[in-house]
Amino acid sequence: MPEIIKLVRRATCPGVELVHITDSPRIWGHLNTLFSFGTMASWRGRASYRRQNLPLGPGHTFTFDPGEFFRGVPDDAGTGSFRVIELMPDLFADLCREEDRRAPMHFTEAIRPAPAALATALDALERALLGDTDALEQQSCVVELAHAASLTVLERGAPRSSKRPAPLGPCERLRELLHSSEASTVSLAAFAREADVSQFQLLRAFKRRYGFPPHAYGLHVRVERGRRLLRLGRTVAEAAAAGDFTDQSHFTRHFRRIWGVTPGHYASLR
Repeated sequence: MPEIIKLVRRATCPGVELVHITDSPRIWGHLNTLFSFGTMASWRGRASYRRQNLPLGPGHTFTFDPGEFFRGVPDDAGTGSFRVIELMPDLFADLCREEDRRAPMHFTEAIRPAPAALATALDALERALLGDTDALEQQSCVVELAHAASLTVLERGAPRSSKRPAPLGPCERLRELLHSSEASTVSLAAFAREADVSQFQLLRAFKRRYGFPPHAYGLHVRVERGRRLLRLGRTVAEAAAAGDFTDQSHFTRHFRRIWGVTPGHYASLR
């Protein structure tokens, strides 16, 4: 069976995206920018996340925070199916703060069997997005999902400290630079000299911390910048330009490699 990728966004339910993957043999890896809930149907393999290599299989729910890299490697010669429900960070954070959650918010564990309340809420939102439902029902399901997550899988965040934060190390500073408007001008050699580390030390430490070397991390940041604009209704050309890609074909090649569909197809799901 060929791989089937189905993405659903509803104008009546802004800030929410449903991704259905069927019979996928591929390695999945991307920089996550949303609060995401991945439910494994038949997919089985291992997930690299926060410097851990974790078993992931049928019945597991994978919850991951914005700003984190995820890489899922299926078992040898295996195919599998799974579902991901993603919520924009501002939407999810606002709903959870209504439940007296303090920012910043993080999921307590990456992989677990979903608590019953969370599983019920995820399934209800999927049915609402796929079915002939009105805006109020869809939006109510999102609220129910945030409520269930708040009760079951979110940390109880501590208030923000008034103390001055500790200085960022070289890897953190380079990561911030890759997220900034100055990313296209980054020189690894110049940055390593300024940080007083060798280029090899920097590359090794960055990959160990974030899962990818700086150039690959920066590419994912640029693709995600373009994906965000596509969700907002901008053209593929505008998304490619915003990600500093040389042309649309360059953007399309990397977008399809990461997400399995072209930017044009992704943009049409409105």
